[in-house]
Amino acid sequence: MRVLTKPILLIFISFLLMHTQFLFYIHSISAQNNQKNSEFQDIEQLILDGIDATIKEDYDLAQLNFNQIIFQRPEDPAGYFFLGSSYQMQMTDYASAFKRRDFFKNMRKSIELAEKRIEKDEADIWAHFYLGNSYGALAIYEGKRGRLWKGFKYALKAKSALKKAVKLDSTFYDCYVGLGSYHYWTSVITKPIHFLPFFKDERKRGIEELKIAGEKSIYSKEAANYGLIWIYIEEKHFGKAIKLAEKMDKKYPQTKLFLWPIAEAYYLKKDWVNSIYYYQKLIEKIGNPDKSRYINTIECRYRIAKSYFKLQKKKECKDECERILSYRLDKDIEKRLKDQLKKTKDLLKKCLSLDAYAK
Repeated sequence: MRVLTKPILLIFISFLLMHTQFLFYIHSISAQNNQKNSEFQDIEQLILDGIDATIKEDYDLAQLNFNQIIFQRPEDPAGYFFLGSSYQMQMTDYASAFKRRDFFKNMRKSIELAEKRIEKDEADIWAHFYLGNSYGALAIYEGKRGRLWKGFKYALKAKSALKKAVKLDSTFYDCYVGLGSYHYWTSVITKPIHFLPFFKDERKRGIEELKIAGEKSIYSKEAANYGLIWIYIEEKHFGKAIKLAEKMDKKYPQTKLFLWPIAEAYYLKKDWVNSIYYYQKLIEKIGNPDKSRYINTIECRYRIAKSYFKLQKKKECKDECERILSYRLDKDIEKRLKDQLKKTKDLLKKCLSLDAYAK
């Protein structure tokens, strides 16, 4: 699950954190015990088991749990929201849009039902919560595919709904994950124009909101920590990012979710030995690449090749480049990997030219 680190995309990715994105995409439900008991008494365990299965990349089990929620409560946005989130996590993990229709169907249903609840009761905090997170999920999907304006409009709707939920209850700490992500990454994107009115630098506010969610939320701790990991990487606090990601990886050893930022942090830190080690671990977890996994595998192998090149291990670098270029890719995957394949060919030429020079 390659997590893009360009700021213009991270604003969308950070909303879901499921993975994200908790999301990850790792979605959340509320914090107060009395609210929790009244709202989720009959489905809470299904939600918890489904979230746990999603984090562990057991998508069939997760989707079984979330479909059971829909069966029990067909007019509740909860089941549709969590089911759609699971599909999004699976698509991100596989670097494939094969669940696209299922994802959109469930998120739109979640939005429809949440809006109906708000029409009946403007103070329905749960409806605002699901509305905000469903729009956040759509923002991520559109943003990752380059439809940035459409994604940004969804992100604004997500922010608006989550702010209403927090206004209704300031201790609704699970909402702070989406708000913190929005405040931080919006500030990163608009940094060159912070001197203009209405474009404040709210990075510190965003980080504090994520820290609050990490400490005080009931079901969003993992999501908040995941968001903080990528923020630490953006801020070049690589040690903090690695420490937190390793802690989460020990808690969830079944998933690749936290290995990605560990490998990324070491790579950006220019710790080439550890970069190679963690990208190799990711390749092992991905397993034998099929059509849906080539993108992630090639991303890992390119980073490994580049790390070998920096270590002046030309043979190892050359071998990794040739391995990448040996994959038989269909036209769609080849198109998506056009830039990556060009960079691989360029790196291979450098290795070969260095070999020729050495001779």
